[in-house]
Amino acid sequence: MLAAGAVCFLVLGLAEAWSDSPTFDEPVYVAAGLAAVLHHDLTLNDEHPPVPKMLAALPVLLARPVIPGNGRWAGNDERAYSARFVRAQFSAGSLRRITFVSRLVPLAETIGVAFAIFALGSELLTAAAGAFGGLLWLASPFVLGIGHLDGTDVPFALAVVLSSWALARWLRRRSTRALAWLGVALAGAALTEISGLLVTAAGLAVIATASLREGGGRREAARRALGRTGSAALIALVALWIPYAIADPAVLAHPAAVLPGPYVAGIRYLWSHDTTPVPGYLAGISYTGGRWWFWPLSLLIKLPAAALLLLVTGVTAWWRVDRATRRRALLAVAVPAVLLTGFTLATPRDIGLRYLLPVLALWAAAAGALVPAIGALRPAVRRMAAAATGGLLVIAAVITAASFPDSLSWTALPFRPGYAVATDSNVDWGQGRYALRSWGTGHHPWVAYFGPRGLTTDPVPGARPLLGTPPGRISGWVAVSATALTSADRSRLAWLRGYCPVGVLDGSILVYRFSRPPTPAPDAGRPPVPCPGQWSSAGR
Repeated sequence: MLAAGAVCFLVLGLAEAWSDSPTFDEPVYVAAGLAAVLHHDLTLNDEHPPVPKMLAALPVLLARPVIPGNGRWAGNDERAYSARFVRAQFSAGSLRRITFVSRLVPLAETIGVAFAIFALGSELLTAAAGAFGGLLWLASPFVLGIGHLDGTDVPFALAVVLSSWALARWLRRRSTRALAWLGVALAGAALTEISGLLVTAAGLAVIATASLREGGGRREAARRALGRTGSAALIALVALWIPYAIADPAVLAHPAAVLPGPYVAGIRYLWSHDTTPVPGYLAGISYTGGRWWFWPLSLLIKLPAAALLLLVTGVTAWWRVDRATRRRALLAVAVPAVLLTGFTLATPRDIGLRYLLPVLALWAAAAGALVPAIGALRPAVRRMAAAATGGLLVIAAVITAASFPDSLSWTALPFRPGYAVATDSNVDWGQGRYALRSWGTGHHPWVAYFGPRGLTTDPVPGARPLLGTPPGRISGWVAVSATALTSADRSRLAWLRGYCPVGVLDGSILVYRFSRPPTPAPDAGRPPVPCPGQWSSAGR
């Protein structure tokens, strides 16, 4: 069942990887990955670690991308260089091909998360429970939408689930080999996201705590805990250094304490960048900074109700699992999930539920407890519970298939239209550029597009820049990215939010049509539903 679900997911993911244009961060990641692999430049993109970008860039090399020169290939230059990289691919007519190829590894990693969940569920419960968790992960338009893009969120989710599996396995076996694999897995978490250091630290703390509780004399327990924790930490540290040394051997000569210099520089960058408040928008509410309610409300908006119900009931099913297994799950699954959730809620950047992908993956694994819990019920009740659970999973899968080809912009009922309730990577990350270019021919639109650097209005035939143009000079067709309208340029486009669009491209770009220059409408806060007629009007 899981293999069949993975094949279906792969087909949908490949089709969307081809149809969606580059999203906001993708050209930066592709360029940074290529710079690291070809030129040993680990500084082009300050967002470390580089491993997910390097892996995603490997198939791109076979597609023969155009690599613009970059002087010494040293120093942060991601904004200017990624723009030049995009323009070079566009001029060569290879932008769609290069973008598609760069998404192959991330898509494989997304499916890999499902099988990692299967391994974790099998370790803690049963193979059937693991398969259920893997299918639940795949049965989500949100996972399909993010999973076919080149980014760091999915690789991090994969690394986190694998580290939880390795930790659960070590807690059961307590062997040297299991400890070595756990050290490697903890390094994997730190090598995919800086916040993976939390997972690494939590794993080492669990090793120490579990070793102290094994019994024996106090000194013996302390030596055992110190030896195991130190060994795992040393293995993780060596494994963390290896990719940096391979990509740029020069880092060996300039360490920052015990970590690679670029890694520490990445920590400093994210400490500055990710603590800067940015505009947020959800359910018609605009604000700046972080709001705790953004995350639970985003779950309601971005996940099918059937899948959310299974996730919630799956957690409650753990009360029917034996105490020893519950304790292992608490240490291996709940601890990293709670740490990552707390870390995410503390950041003032409410730009997408994707930041919680690792937590959702662990949640899906935990939901597998439904399977043994149902199996322990009386026959009549078991049949009904199994039918209901299977039915909900099928509903979630059907909804996921129906979200194609606009899974990234999909939102659950009654949160429709998506552009009115969500922004940024929850609905519009720049994926509608191909559709905009195709539609723009012959329409000569005014355009405000939110997307990668280097992709302005120029490649859209006859397009004119909307931002900075007084409303009194505008007539005819207007195309605006949902993110530009509700968050990125919400102040400059406040006059437009009171008008209803006449159409939507790829679920992310709103199309307006004005028979005469519009007068600035009162800021509606929330964009209206599409107009019933062929002309945009205010107040609907």
